[in-house]
Amino acid sequence: MSQVASDSLLWIKNELDHTLVRARQALETYVERPEDTEALNQCMELLHQVQGTLRIVEVYGAAMLAEEMESVVRGLQSGEIARNDAAFEVLMRAMLQLPDYLERVIGGRRDMPLALLSLLNDLRGVRGQP
Repeated sequence: MSQVASDSLLWIKNELDHTLVRARQALETYVERPEDTEALNQCMELLHQVQGTLRIVEVYGAAMLAEEMESVVRGLQSGEIARNDAAFEVLMRAMLQLPDYLERVIGGRRDMPLALLSLLNDLRGVRGQP
């Protein structure tokens, strides 16, 4: 990752964290009230914002994680993924781990999708993907 991208990530990190908190709150609302499909839509929009922002600042491992999270929410929206605790649990875990991953990248570690492989595989698994 270039120094410019690293500086950009540092500059927007708080906003990304705030957006992820809002996405998590929207998901929690949907879990508590499944009829509230607007909450799931909001979660999807927020994750899409996170993914796009991460691509712009060239943090591709984190962007890949956000993309997989978005795919799980899209699957829940379409009914391809049945409402289940495993899907909600892995989404929550990803939303909590993404800020930590970004913190490590800001701290000078390389953006390595391999570090997120277990979580990526769990997200893919709830979608029935290899």
